[in-house]
Amino acid sequence: MNKNRKNFNIYVFLSTFARNLIELFIPIILYKFGYSLKEVIFYYLLVNVFSLVISTICLKKLEKMNYKIFSFVGILAFLIMQILLNTITYSVWYLVLLGFLFALYRRGYWISRRFYNLFVISNKNVSMSYTIICIINQLGVVFASYIGALLLDFVSITALTVISITLFIISIIPLYFIDVKNEYKKDNIKYKDMLKDIGFKRLYLFGTYELLNVIKFLFPLYLTIYVKDTYQTVGFFSLFTNLATLIFAYMYGKKINNNRNFLNLSILLVVIIYMVKANTVSYLLILVSFLEGLFTKMHELSINKNYYELSKKYDFGKYNFVYENTQNLTRSLVVLLLLFVGNIKVMIYINLIFILLGVFINDMLETKNKTVH
Repeated sequence: MNKNRKNFNIYVFLSTFARNLIELFIPIILYKFGYSLKEVIFYYLLVNVFSLVISTICLKKLEKMNYKIFSFVGILAFLIMQILLNTITYSVWYLVLLGFLFALYRRGYWISRRFYNLFVISNKNVSMSYTIICIINQLGVVFASYIGALLLDFVSITALTVISITLFIISIIPLYFIDVKNEYKKDNIKYKDMLKDIGFKRLYLFGTYELLNVIKFLFPLYLTIYVKDTYQTVGFFSLFTNLATLIFAYMYGKKINNNRNFLNLSILLVVIIYMVKANTVSYLLILVSFLEGLFTKMHELSINKNYYELSKKYDFGKYNFVYENTQNLTRSLVVLLLLFVGNIKVMIYINLIFILLGVFINDMLETKNKTVH
């Protein structure tokens, strides 16, 4: 393993652990404080709209602005956001400010991380390189949420904040030792041509894949409302999901390919398991949560390997711009729709319908391509 990949892997592990100590619980913190379900969804809409705006502006400017600097901006936003969570108040302006800071932190983190992902992944073996990063990411995730839950239930949000911020700041240090030569692969391809080349099918699948994050935002609220009102409950079931994702990534990550049938199977399994989870309130949730981890990781690997293999064809900055905005726009439109829904189960079902449509779009376009050839 070369120096760049080693430094990037350290960054991924530490930053992933630090983020996941608190990130899962933000909607619950708001809900338990007194914000209604609709107000929490409004906050999440703000996050996604701000993300779309920030991505559009920043990715256009990043040819003149260093990705490492932008990752530092993300850390600064994370720090202020954590302080804000410790001084929570009931106000629409609080939600606006928190939503903006969360969006700035997430975009600063993910835009930079995706760029370095694209840079360190080997051209010769995309599948192997991505699988290793995926396993390291899951090692950072696996116990983080449960530890965060224990700190929230038995210590304090202040203690959690101090630990999370400290680790997040430390995590960025290895990033500054990554030697990026010729950061931007210059080409003459226009965005319109890139979108046409990527195609509607891939753009739809990239966008609806992000709806899994909307569902993951909703399920902690579901567990709080329908199962048990403690952070530990959410952290406990999350532990089983994260263990399963780690096991799947380790055992099968290298074998996953971009086969259309495999992708369709992963979508169907994800939809089925979330339908079951949205109607389960007993200890059967342990098994369901474990299967959730297996099936969502299966889907993630099949989508992301497609994403990373495709990235080798384009300028990293332009490709990142298209991918980011496809996902942010999809989340924004769907979460806007959720504002008009009062039931959290129905919100989950709406997301699953959009994800399921990916199977039919995948099949229709594959049939069309065969007909053309």
